Amino acid sequence: MKCTAFIPIVALSSFPLVFGAEYLVGVGKDETTGKKGLGFDPSVIHPAVGDTIVWEFRSGQHSVVESTFDNPCVGKTNGINTGVQTVSDSLSVDAPGLPRYTVTVNSTDPQWFFDEAGGLCNQGAVLAVNPPTTGQTAAAFVENAKKSLASTPTSSSSSSPGNQNATDTVSSSATETASAAASATNAAGHLGQTGGLLLGALSFLLLGMF
Repeated sequence: MKCTAFIPIVALSSFPLVFGAEYLVGVGKDETTGKKGLGFDPSVIHPAVGDTIVWEFRSGQHSVVESTFDNPCVGKTNGINTGVQTVSDSLSVDAPGLPRYTVTVNSTDPQWFFDEAGGLCNQGAVLAVNPPTTGQTAAAFVENAKKSLASTPTSSSSSSPGNQNATDTVSSSATETASAAASATNAAGHLGQTGGLLLGALSFLLLGMF
């Protein structure tokens, strides 16, 4: 007598593919008012490995440069540097098509950044990524910045809308552009659907064998 057994096989397509979160940070945007202004909005973020940080530049000249906790307004050797981004003053604070620079996070170690081209580091135009809650805190980083001398921009110039899809990786590892990431997402979706169909067919065959 043929015995029909129930074999629970779930198609891959029923499990959504999980991608890292995106942290959008406005450069030259006041985080308290949401308008054009000093520093970063937000000025403190806590991304995980695999997440992305997207810096979006507002009116004026701005550049995001990696520094250190002890020297907030001095660029770190071989650190991340977005280059100077120049955006027209006529554009609204959240206008579409603003220049962007994306980095992918591959470590949760604290990292420190400042707006070099904006020339306002010593007024607190800094960004803390994964700062600890004691010792080298985000607040202490801001205080260090306010004690620093104003820095002279050394970043290479890039005007709007150029460099909109520029990419980098925190800790200087290679990463793909946003468009390539989108293609990978689509490809992964097709792969999930194909895998689901194959598993469905396999389930049908296995059921017929018992």
